[in-house]
Amino acid sequence: MMRRSCLAVLAAAFLVVTVAQGSFAADGDKYPNKTVTWLINAAPGGGFDLHSRAVARVMRKKLGVNIIIRNVPGAGGIVSWNLLSAAKPDGYTIGIVNLPGAIVSQLFKEVQYKLREFSWIGRISAAPYVWASGKQYNLRTLEDYQQAKEVLITESGYGTTGWTNAALTAATMKFKPKFIMGYAGAPASNMAIVRGEGHARALGLDSPGQMAYIKDEKMVPNWVYLKKRDPRYPDVPTVGELGFPQLSVLAANRVVAAPPKMPRDRMAVLIKAFREAIEDPETQASFKSMRAKTAPIYGDDWLPELETMFELIQTNAAVFEKALPK
Repeated sequence: MMRRSCLAVLAAAFLVVTVAQGSFAADGDKYPNKTVTWLINAAPGGGFDLHSRAVARVMRKKLGVNIIIRNVPGAGGIVSWNLLSAAKPDGYTIGIVNLPGAIVSQLFKEVQYKLREFSWIGRISAAPYVWASGKQYNLRTLEDYQQAKEVLITESGYGTTGWTNAALTAATMKFKPKFIMGYAGAPASNMAIVRGEGHARALGLDSPGQMAYIKDEKMVPNWVYLKKRDPRYPDVPTVGELGFPQLSVLAANRVVAAPPKMPRDRMAVLIKAFREAIEDPETQASFKSMRAKTAPIYGDDWLPELETMFELIQTNAAVFEKALPK
């Protein structure tokens, strides 16, 4: 009798432990259960910043935790991407990457990150460009640029997508660029042209902050990187019309990533929340108010696009090797 009682107690204890373990296994780590930090490789006010904030604002609701935005400009984005690469792969640090600019930095500069090792959450947008000059300069047509002794181009750093665009544009269209570097993002680079520190640069067509310089007639659009003319600028030619259709592929791809070696279950949570945030009416309304569009690609579906861009940059390696400082 005593033995049966002891066995019953042990069985009951085993059942309690089993139930408790089963409950723990079912609950898992409850990821995420604390604040997520979103690294932005640029200063506030530009397209990368505005697009990130629009998605993060809704994504925090989908995740059920706060998302803190941390702007980390510097070295054309390298500072931010190195931090992302070195972060613990627990899903509490994510960041936006600009491509193909980040590829140039990886291939031709000393960096700590490796893009192919990032855990990709998804692309927010692929923003086309418009090339614009300061209104005070006689730079309007392709011939004006080709005849100029040099064209001063303002940028935040070597390896940014804007710089990548400018380097390829100058080499393809055969005009002589001189890069004036060190500005804290696109807004500062644009203001530098207004102040007379530079001649021209590529502006994001879907960035209301940048388009304000054209709207306020402080800068003049010269050509757009599109296959068809933009209805907002019907008198501005496309790169195809100028004889360089290959440049129409240039755009600022804004892609969100997590550190390398992320657990699959946590990546699944992040991708799901990202997808839901992108498709949410609130996010779509935000982009509409910015006169921008989302162009989402989710998870590993981004990898073919990444490889295409690597091929583009490697094919034009001589251009970047010449343009980068020694």
